[in-house]
Amino acid sequence: MYRRRGSIVWPLILITLGVLFLLANFHVIPDVGEFISKFWPLILILIGLEILVGSILPGRRGDTQTLSLDLGSAPKADVKIDFGAGKLSIGAAATGKIVDGTYEGGVRYDASPDGRVRLRADSPNWWFFGWNWGWRGFNWQVGLTREVPLSLRLDVGAAESNLDLTDLKVTDLAIHTGASSTVANLPRAAGYTKVKVESGAASVRLRVPDGVAARIHTSRAIGSNDISPRFPRNGSEYVSPDYDTAANKIDIRFEGGVGSLAVN
Repeated sequence: MYRRRGSIVWPLILITLGVLFLLANFHVIPDVGEFISKFWPLILILIGLEILVGSILPGRRGDTQTLSLDLGSAPKADVKIDFGAGKLSIGAAATGKIVDGTYEGGVRYDASPDGRVRLRADSPNWWFFGWNWGWRGFNWQVGLTREVPLSLRLDVGAAESNLDLTDLKVTDLAIHTGASSTVANLPRAAGYTKVKVESGAASVRLRVPDGVAARIHTSRAIGSNDISPRFPRNGSEYVSPDYDTAANKIDIRFEGGVGSLAVN
């Protein structure tokens, strides 16, 4: 028997924002934007508490489904993953597979012979604005092909994402994430990789393998950047000294709302 509980993140964020705007209306605090700019890490703390509580308290995720799709003769892969709340892990698929893995909570998919695959996590129909009583979210272990060039797009909600793309030939990576924590190990031998990250209230850490050059452009409303000295600042960007001549390079563009970005 599981304990009935819902997500605490969105209710707490709504309550916090409501209190801030109320205090601003009564001139208790001078400016909501200025206040949030100082205390935005509180949102990340709330996300962390939700992940911690979800890992401790029993809850329901649903049945586990396995998936194994053949690569066939597709010269490249184009994979889109629509993921809601929970834990998402991505690594390399077995030889000859374009996608495989286990999907706790279930998965729906569309696939075509030319290498296009879409994976969807359909939340239960009692989901309403962050409350989902008894539901602990999905837990996906996804394998993706490392045999052909790969274009990967992730649309992620309130999730903990761990992406090991080290041995994958990812040429185009797009991450759209909300209130989440994302760690991504980027490709080490894909030639040129374009990365675009758009985040809401999120913590994002990108790891560039040794020997791979990178160029980083970042813009955000409120938050902080932690960029490794490997990538010296050059005007509005951070760029490896050997970026133009490197055999393997990664072009990173980050657009964020509230949160943090680290690249090392």
